[in-house]
Amino acid sequence: MKSIIFAGIMLAGMTAAPLTGQSATPPAPADIAANDQGKAIFSTQCGKCHDADGSKKLADGTTLLGRLAKNKDPESRLATRLKNPQERHQVFLYLQPMIEREGLSGATKKAP
Repeated sequence: MKSIIFAGIMLAGMTAAPLTGQSATPPAPADIAANDQGKAIFSTQCGKCHDADGSKKLADGTTLLGRLAKNKDPESRLATRLKNPQERHQVFLYLQPMIEREGLSGATKKAP
């Protein structure tokens, strides 16, 4: 009987990770490298106006992350400033988690 309960607990624990948003596998080294390159490109080319994390308020009160979170295709929106497709994609990989968080926080701010 104890082994059945233990097996049930183990199964529940294994299925809980996807529900909490945690990935079972770590990111691939290529993804980490692209993210690091994207961060470097963003910091040097965009960071002066948007800060290193894209959170600096602009003249109209919005942030780059807020604008990108509202856009249906944020990667293509980056093309207005980043003409090199590879660099644009690397910057997008760097910004993507922040854009997703901004989108979620913006949705919760609007809820009554």
